Amino acid sequence: MAAGRITDWRAVREKLRAPQEIRSLNSIRGLAALMVATFHAPLLFGAAETLPHAYMAVDLFFVLSGFVMLHVYEPRITGGLRLGRFFQLRMARLYPLLAIATLLGFAVAMIKLKMLHQAPTQPMLAALPLSLVLAPAASAASEQHAAYPYVTQSWSIVWEILLCPMLFVWARWVRRGAWAIAAAGAIVLAWIAYTRGGIDGGWSTPTFWIGALRALTAFWAGVAVRQWTRFSVPRLVKLAGLAAAAAVLAYVCLVHPTIWWAEYASAVIGFPLIIAAACDVRARWLENVVGDRIGEASYSVYMLHNVTIEVIHSALKRVMHTEAVGSLALGLAWLAAIVCVSWLSWRFVESPLRRLFSRPLAWRPPVARPATLSRA
Repeated sequence: MAAGRITDWRAVREKLRAPQEIRSLNSIRGLAALMVATFHAPLLFGAAETLPHAYMAVDLFFVLSGFVMLHVYEPRITGGLRLGRFFQLRMARLYPLLAIATLLGFAVAMIKLKMLHQAPTQPMLAALPLSLVLAPAASAASEQHAAYPYVTQSWSIVWEILLCPMLFVWARWVRRGAWAIAAAGAIVLAWIAYTRGGIDGGWSTPTFWIGALRALTAFWAGVAVRQWTRFSVPRLVKLAGLAAAAAVLAYVCLVHPTIWWAEYASAVIGFPLIIAAACDVRARWLENVVGDRIGEASYSVYMLHNVTIEVIHSALKRVMHTEAVGSLALGLAWLAAIVCVSWLSWRFVESPLRRLFSRPLAWRPPVARPATLSRA
């Protein structure tokens, strides 16, 4: 009976420790994932370019990750959660879908080569096991020199995974100076933006290192924002976040030339302000059932959209015998379909696999058996 009471109390204590969900961030995460998907799908929309700078949403994802991970895990880390268990929980969240998307992308690439009567090269074949162990591929693995040729956006997930141990150490023993880490990364990122004309990098093998700086800067800005907004958000910050959202959306959606300082300002100032303002907003246009569902589907949208684009475009091109197969109607229909398919993926693939791989590893040391007397 006493053991049952202890177990019940532990369950209640864990429930009380669990942080409240911030629903407004679900909507933002979902919209950002849809923007990245649209950016990669000009062929389906029948356009030369869609949302010209939507790749910047990756920096928003990093800010969100830093914010949400500290919000969710800080009480557990300070309460005794071990590094191995923390890393297991993060891998259970991120890796299964990454592996599935990689295998699907590889299968589609091989089928396309077979249809063209071409054989895969050695770097292309080697890219599969490298991607599955989270290592970037050789530049020769794809024409675009993608670090992860079968799921291009995997680079951002890899850097998020690599930042997890750093966050754990910081949350357990430091818990200060997040702004300093973000500022140090921002200084180096400013030099990159100025000398290269922008911060677009990380997705290719030659620029993989730039992804580290983008991830470090934005992730720790998100951590700092969470610390700063723990109790309340000043009204002035909310207004600044609204203005930043309008400016960033205008640049991402409407401005075609790349403006290095606009990209830099969006990543290091705009996105942290947006998250700082949104985390304290309780408006129905951000907190609603549709936003919740899109937020749940967001990771699958992010990881699976490229595969669907390749399949649909190849199929239509084969049927219609032309490259120009896209249209606004087709693009919008695909966007609606990818949301539905991704939600089903979240419900029946992501969530079950996450629960499966989140189970504590039950290991017990071997128990020494008492020696037995041999019979003479």
